[in-house]
Amino acid sequence: MVLDNLGPVVRVGPNTLHFSYSQAYHDIYTHGTTLVKEPEFYAGIIDLLLDTLKENYNSPTSTVSMAIAYRALTLDIITSYCFAESANTLSDPKFRHPLLLGIQGTLKTITFQRHFPFLTSFANNAPPKLILWFMPAFKPFVDLKVRYEGQVDKLIDDPSALLAVEHETVYHHLLEPKDKQQRPSRTSLVHEAFTLVGAGSDTVGNACTIGTFYALKYPSIRQKLMDELFEIWPNADRAISYVTLENLPYLTAFIKETLRFSLGVVHPLPRVVGSATPEIGGLRLPPGTIVEMSHLLLHMNPEAFPDPRTFNPDRWLLEASTSKMGLDFAPFSKGPRICLGMNLAWCELYLIFGNIFRKLDLSLLVTEDTIEDFGKDHYDYFIPHWKKEYRVFVHKVHDS
Repeated sequence: MVLDNLGPVVRVGPNTLHFSYSQAYHDIYTHGTTLVKEPEFYAGIIDLLLDTLKENYNSPTSTVSMAIAYRALTLDIITSYCFAESANTLSDPKFRHPLLLGIQGTLKTITFQRHFPFLTSFANNAPPKLILWFMPAFKPFVDLKVRYEGQVDKLIDDPSALLAVEHETVYHHLLEPKDKQQRPSRTSLVHEAFTLVGAGSDTVGNACTIGTFYALKYPSIRQKLMDELFEIWPNADRAISYVTLENLPYLTAFIKETLRFSLGVVHPLPRVVGSATPEIGGLRLPPGTIVEMSHLLLHMNPEAFPDPRTFNPDRWLLEASTSKMGLDFAPFSKGPRICLGMNLAWCELYLIFGNIFRKLDLSLLVTEDTIEDFGKDHYDYFIPHWKKEYRVFVHKVHDS
């Protein structure tokens, strides 16, 4: 959905305005409660991935799709973090674990749910057999729903099961809120599981996929990453802390540029103007007007990011430019509804990229199947989706 060549404000529905300039974006998403969500819209695991890649894809003739490999990694991380129970999708070296495939299949149905909201209600409430008869494409969704319902029912029936896990989970707080009257319903708990697992795995997995591609496409970027990592991490067999990695200037610049390209959600997130809402993009709009803007346009704004479709981490090292870029940098949205998992995502990206580029030597399989054409091959499935994937050769880095 690219509307930047159609004008600054485009009517995309009878009562819906889409904007394409940064002032409007900040007005929409940082005015807090004066706008509401539009109601119908809505490091041991890392080592395991490294071992899987080195053991199963280390021959001159074997390659691996990094998109699916990264999603297996992030799925295991988010399920361990949220539920103290890893999905163990990395246990399948071919990355064909049913849960992993189910998540990917479910995410592709979001575009249908967005444009046909009744499908969401139907899929949430109808018997599974009826859903599959009417909508066979929703099988991954049904399978996940059954899985999460079983998990939630087990905890509701036996809350003491929470005492046996190795660390706190989201269910500790959801099932035992300070105000007992605010305890979510069974349905809400299942929805929370869907949101946490889907959003927590796909966004970081997508960022890792995009960043790795551009690091391999441009050898100078990969070399700068490796040089910086080798200097502070001379012995790769020893663990390194997240704090150490987050203080690396080039790795930080690389992650920022990766997040600028790897949009978490490309579809505009609609808000409804209220009676107390200030101007939106310089326009005074009547209450009830729906306003929205994709942050794809924000991140590709040439006034903030010169030559915006060029992947260039060095831009973040220029102190004179960072203030304007920082203002228009919104990979986790803005305002009071900013992504709750933002800090976890940053931590994952530092640890994943740090380990990947310190411990592995990856090289692209050069074919026509790449994601290089950011505009042409980009599709709006609510979340980013590229019709082509790239594959890589895997080699272990030898310390020298």
